Amino acid sequence: MKMKVGIVVAIKEELKPFFSVFGTPACTHASDPYIVASWNKYKRDLYVVESGYGEIAAAAATQHLIDRFDVDAIINYGVVGSLTDNLHGGDIGIVQKVVHYGFDMSAIGHPVGRYPNQKDLFLKPKIQTLSCETTKLYHEFICASADRFVDGGEEKRQLHEKYGANICEMEAAGIVLTCNKNQVPCSFLKVVSDDVNEGEQAFKNNVDWASKACVEELAKILQI
Repeated sequence: MKMKVGIVVAIKEELKPFFSVFGTPACTHASDPYIVASWNKYKRDLYVVESGYGEIAAAAATQHLIDRFDVDAIINYGVVGSLTDNLHGGDIGIVQKVVHYGFDMSAIGHPVGRYPNQKDLFLKPKIQTLSCETTKLYHEFICASADRFVDGGEEKRQLHEKYGANICEMEAAGIVLTCNKNQVPCSFLKVVSDDVNEGEQAFKNNVDWASKACVEELAKILQI
């Protein structure tokens, strides 16, 4: 039996190139409240859903794929912002660990980003889905994740200085938390859309081609 892989994508701009690279889906499931497209002609069966922006939306879509389609693993791909001068638009990498810097219980003595039941600040996939040799070609990302879009400049540099993160985005923490609680492997393939000194305009200018580049790399990893 083939592995079933759920793919969570935040927004339509990131999702659109998936269809041009992977082709017409075998089936489109009206799976309330989501529309899930599936492919069964590759080495793995694929189930793809657009979650919407943010941690909560991404967590909900991830749980839906696990519950409704019984997927064996989750992959999240999409665009991110760079937090350092060493990463630029088009750079692609695998997320190694995530800090949910939007989680803040500092008023009662917990460090920002650390959940009370964790010794470590960082959230890590219990099992990485993307484990083939080709992943060695990519950057290793430490991801700062929260429900907010970070514009360029000082705030990005502060996230890097505080957490050692080199990218930022809005969904990874929700996905890794959900997958770990369900004992489901997950991985994150991300592409930089905006440099450390860039923000909204660079994101808008680059999201289409950057997403396509990311999907093309995902196709290589999945060996379609």
